[in-house]
Amino acid sequence: MVSAEVHYCVSYLVSTLAGADYPHGADDLGSLMDQAQELAAPIADYEEAATQAGFELLRNEIVNKGYYWRPRNDRGWVPSSVHESAAEAWHDCCEENDIEPYDREVFEHWIVSDWLAEKLAAKGEKTDSDFAGMTVWARTTTGQAISGDAVITGIVADLAREYGA
Repeated sequence: MVSAEVHYCVSYLVSTLAGADYPHGADDLGSLMDQAQELAAPIADYEEAATQAGFELLRNEIVNKGYYWRPRNDRGWVPSSVHESAAEAWHDCCEENDIEPYDREVFEHWIVSDWLAEKLAAKGEKTDSDFAGMTVWARTTTGQAISGDAVITGIVADLAREYGA
């Protein structure tokens, strides 16, 4: 999947634009620099913060295949809402329980397919679908093959579950 959906590393391009001395937002280049700064900024990690605070995420396979959160040891918990993505559910959990998200540093930037960007965004990853006509993923891991990233293995597991492979 990685060889078909991940195309090229653009970390140097993003970091150069994010740190350039130019009036941001003044024109097309300035707007692109603003996008680069957003891609380089840390990502709020709602999942880790909620997990550390004692919450867990469950998938509702019966009704609508959505996600909901609950306190880890409260089996009688009735969810107030079901969310389309795990990322939305974790975000809601933190907001409802006044939990501050952790920051995850962005290490690399990769051009990816629109399909993979959609899957990554659903997992809480930061993507930009129009960075100078490219779709860019802000990767928060480094030092290993992309295929070993937890988010990628999670997407592959979701596909296997969905298509029975």
